[in-house]
Amino acid sequence: MLRFKASASRKVNARRIQRCQQRKILNHLFDGHDIIESDDEINDDNQSMESESSKLSEVTPSSLPLLKSMNYENDQFDNVHSFEDHLLDTDSGEPLFDGSLLTINKAVRQLCSFFTDANINKRAAVHLLRIIKTLLPKPNRLPTSWKGIMKVLGHVSTSRTTFLCSNCFQQCQKGRYGAKLCQNEQCSLKNRTMKSSQIVELVHLDIRTQIQSILTRNQLLLNRKDLYPMTDVCFGEFYQNQPSERINRITLIIHVDGASLVKLSKQSIWPCFASIVELPPPAREYQKNIVLLSLWTSKVKPDPNIFLQETIEELKLLIDTGTSIFINGQEYEISFRTQYFVSDLPAKALFCKTINFNGYSACTECCSTGEWSAGSKTVVYPFTQNNLTPRTHATYLDAAKEAQKKSIRSKTVSVNGIKGLSTLLQV
Repeated sequence: MLRFKASASRKVNARRIQRCQQRKILNHLFDGHDIIESDDEINDDNQSMESESSKLSEVTPSSLPLLKSMNYENDQFDNVHSFEDHLLDTDSGEPLFDGSLLTINKAVRQLCSFFTDANINKRAAVHLLRIIKTLLPKPNRLPTSWKGIMKVLGHVSTSRTTFLCSNCFQQCQKGRYGAKLCQNEQCSLKNRTMKSSQIVELVHLDIRTQIQSILTRNQLLLNRKDLYPMTDVCFGEFYQNQPSERINRITLIIHVDGASLVKLSKQSIWPCFASIVELPPPAREYQKNIVLLSLWTSKVKPDPNIFLQETIEELKLLIDTGTSIFINGQEYEISFRTQYFVSDLPAKALFCKTINFNGYSACTECCSTGEWSAGSKTVVYPFTQNNLTPRTHATYLDAAKEAQKKSIRSKTVSVNGIKGLSTLLQV
């Protein structure tokens, strides 16, 4: 067991050092600008703490009340700069309780900062809030629900959640005590109180808001052609041939995985992501720079057209009309488009509605049909017998429309390896 811990520790430290080196390279490119914040760098010696204090002294007002008046000394476990205490006197919110110098807004912000730093999940955070509320003088105004926290902070939810029946994929209606009911007359689960394993939770997140946050954090990385390798996608023929009458262009790469991200006994989660081409690598692949488009939480695999319907509609609207975002108080007009779709082979077959890679007419580039091999008991594609005639977009659409007409309810028919029209064809 000790050897396992040691090996795991070495692996974690190696990844931490690798990420630190990547950040140092990016920071060096910008002549000392602190762009990438590290969550991995932990240094407990006093010298680093003193240097951190000297940095903060430039932005900390001298009128800030010192914690020493409370007979308390900061140690290495205190993050004294994470709470903006100089805003305490200017906060117009109500006091946390009668006689308190701390406002509700300030208290919630401090607690949320702690939740983020300590990596506390939503359920544990709400439980901790309820404990703190019982310890405070009564009455007090500390919110004890996540909805109450968002209301205090003035945040509007950027996601929309829809509950579907896992049998017919029709939207569920809310019954008494929050129960979900299927109202589809043709469904076998009609008017039944549905279990969690019988419900599909479909979450769609606002694309524009996420992109604005990402661009704000990475504004120094934009318009820096020297940061892109010559083999990057932005130097490709398709990207270069796109009309660029608008300077501020955002290009998205949509990607999904064929396997669920989280797999439990009753639920699994399938996410759909997007990355921004205009961000140079490796910042493009950083977790905080990935756009989360939608989530499918269910025991059953997602139906791609239902899963991506709202996402595609929002992308079409952004592509057709564009939008404007604000960075540091300045407005920028943005035009959108998509570059391509990336996935593994199982996800490609699922979301593009094609035959799996081990079936007949599985190639989406040519018209080869393949043949059955009795020896290997699989479909093979002998090179000398392949039909290398390339598929065209028109023939692809014709086959998809024909397959969609022939498919009846749960029975899916394929035509030349195509099972139907995918919603991805709209973008």
